[in-house]
Amino acid sequence: MSNAEILCIGTELLLGDVLNTNAHYLSQELAKLGVNCFFHTTVGDNKARIKECLANALARTTIVITSGGLGPTADDLTIECIAELFEAELIMDESILSRIEGFFRERGLEMPRSNAKQALRPEGADLLPNPTGTAPGIIWRIREKQLESAGIRSIPELVGEERLIITFPGVPYELKRMWEDTATPLLLQRTGGATIYSKELKHFGIGESALAEKFSDLLNGNNPTVAPYAGNGECRLRVTAKAADLQSARNLVDPVIEEIKKRSGVLLYGYDDDTLESVVGEMLKERGMTIASAESCTGGLLSKRLTDIPGSSEYIALNVVTYANSAKENMLAIDPQLLEKHGAVSKECAEAMARGIRSLAKADIAIGITGVAGPGGGTPEKPVGLVYIGLAAGGQVECRELRLPSRLSRKEIRHRTVNEALNLVRLYLLTQCKTAAH
Repeated sequence: MSNAEILCIGTELLLGDVLNTNAHYLSQELAKLGVNCFFHTTVGDNKARIKECLANALARTTIVITSGGLGPTADDLTIECIAELFEAELIMDESILSRIEGFFRERGLEMPRSNAKQALRPEGADLLPNPTGTAPGIIWRIREKQLESAGIRSIPELVGEERLIITFPGVPYELKRMWEDTATPLLLQRTGGATIYSKELKHFGIGESALAEKFSDLLNGNNPTVAPYAGNGECRLRVTAKAADLQSARNLVDPVIEEIKKRSGVLLYGYDDDTLESVVGEMLKERGMTIASAESCTGGLLSKRLTDIPGSSEYIALNVVTYANSAKENMLAIDPQLLEKHGAVSKECAEAMARGIRSLAKADIAIGITGVAGPGGGTPEKPVGLVYIGLAAGGQVECRELRLPSRLSRKEIRHRTVNEALNLVRLYLLTQCKTAAH
């Protein structure tokens, strides 16, 4: 049985001073190797708590991977805690000490005495080389008798199973190199080459609970599994399978993906790393079309996301931020009487903004956005979260009204508005393509 737990050590992680990218990377790499990761634990630089977390992990999983705590300072405690847990003597590895001394000598520096600590390892543990830094890790195979001696009681299904402890420094580029060079071959040998394959199917225009209900018959499978996720104003279905090799895992996943595609229709917009802006950009390029935008309450966020995509110069004609009414009048040729009658936050203004920027840029498609992003500025008639998105293309002009919750932050209202604008373009392009086909 190959199950893993990732134990990240460092008070800076708990304080939020450092983003824990190592756990993200290790989880993805374990999945590729077919190793289930059931727990992530983060603990500060405290001996008693580190040892408690180590003992808990060793009781319930077969592979414990630690990140952090291998440096030369007093608060780098990982190796010391592992040795104390099993009452193992710490021995000085002279070859590693020599290598660390050479690391400093090559840079014209004298090695601080504290760095000698990094050459210590528990007796019985093997070294995990670090070719890019001074902190090597260890690889230690732990037998059931050692667990019993340390007072660690295995969960019933793991009694008698060998444990594997692998330690890494917290520096991400060092960890990744050590993982690729040593840990991956070791774990491939241990697992027999099994792999996990996942694919995310991204949806927009449906909530998480509605999505889960729509595919409830697929959510109870064992291999492959289907799980719904939500975040950033969109929903995802992740399809995952485990098999002896990558192709076999894909063969399990592919039929489920086809079924989801068939039932999702236009709600499904992309896969894995796709974003609404990348999908819209690709559709515009395929059709040889251009887009322009005039933004008010989103302040250029639509423009930013469109231009975040490499090669977007092929399809972006012109993007402007016309925040003031005078800018709307002067740049977009919006009639002042329209603004006086309906106000800047109105369906009529959004449509006029879209028409105006399309005419100015001579673009195929244009978007106009106006609204109240908050936290102030709302009225009973036009509350915070009221947004209008105009789209002008071909011979048509349409408008989408949003009434986003006023409790959302200004940042979130702007983000969701741009999502809706991009999706409006996507749906138009899908419809335009179908119309052209007929």
